[in-house]
Amino acid sequence: MIVVKRVFDERVAEINEYYNFIAAFTLANNGENINKILKSNMILMLYNLVESSVSNAIEEIHNSIHASAISFDILKLKLKEVLIKHLNNRNPKNFVESVTNLAIDIVKKSFDKNKVCNGNVDSKKIRELSDVYGFSNITTYSQTKNGQVLVDIKGKRNDLAHGTFSFVEIGKEYSTQDLEKMKNETVSYLTEIVANIEHYLTHQEYKQIAV
Repeated sequence: MIVVKRVFDERVAEINEYYNFIAAFTLANNGENINKILKSNMILMLYNLVESSVSNAIEEIHNSIHASAISFDILKLKLKEVLIKHLNNRNPKNFVESVTNLAIDIVKKSFDKNKVCNGNVDSKKIRELSDVYGFSNITTYSQTKNGQVLVDIKGKRNDLAHGTFSFVEIGKEYSTQDLEKMKNETVSYLTEIVANIEHYLTHQEYKQIAV
């Protein structure tokens, strides 16, 4: 998880720097359209953090299981099911040519990172991934609100991406205090989810429980 956490920390630092700029800029230019546009960009940065963190962490699960040479046969049932589902996204000929040990290589070779998120990551999606892979989605509610803010971030990101509303229209809905709250809850939630996945990998919780 070293790379996952490094990328996460780098993007959090970018967001914090950008937020500080917005806060200072707002004091001098409150009410101007450029200020609203800057606020909308902050939401895009937060969504970028969410999607990159989740997709990188799920990729790390596949890489870690593969690196440990864990056989498909001893994985949890739901994880087996998602691996088989992933095969539908792979070219059969290319998949067969890339595999030397099916029971081990299927964990990595069936995975397509681009299919994990696809522009629709929020706390519900993370809970669904948690259920499939078996890592905990429990976080400290007082700090994270269980990621509820991710629903708003995803919705506004999609509104901007699809042109439903302009950057000015979205940005005018938020004060700098609103953005700070969104930022803090998002970072706190993702920090705990990443820690949960690290614990899951360290303790190999992707394995079936021995009977």
